[in-house]
Amino acid sequence: MAKHAPAANAAVKLTAREGWLGFEIVDDGQGFDASVAASGTGLQNMRDRLEALGGRLEVRTGPGGTTVTGSVPIESDPRP
Repeated sequence: MAKHAPAANAAVKLTAREGWLGFEIVDDGQGFDASVAASGTGLQNMRDRLEALGGRLEVRTGPGGTTVTGSVPIESDPRP
């Protein structure tokens, strides 16, 4: 957060429901230009890793903060 966002606050939320594990990270930083950040490796690496597991990543940003949400499918019974 200190490296990229100069945010004062951040919150992390984890949820599990209906076969999915989800997360949401929200900060109150300055936001960023998503078209420029799309060419970087950080967000793309996160997206690639989630998609490799059948998940998804969404980033919403603008003045006043950024929200990153994602989810991956989980098995209800992990035993073979």
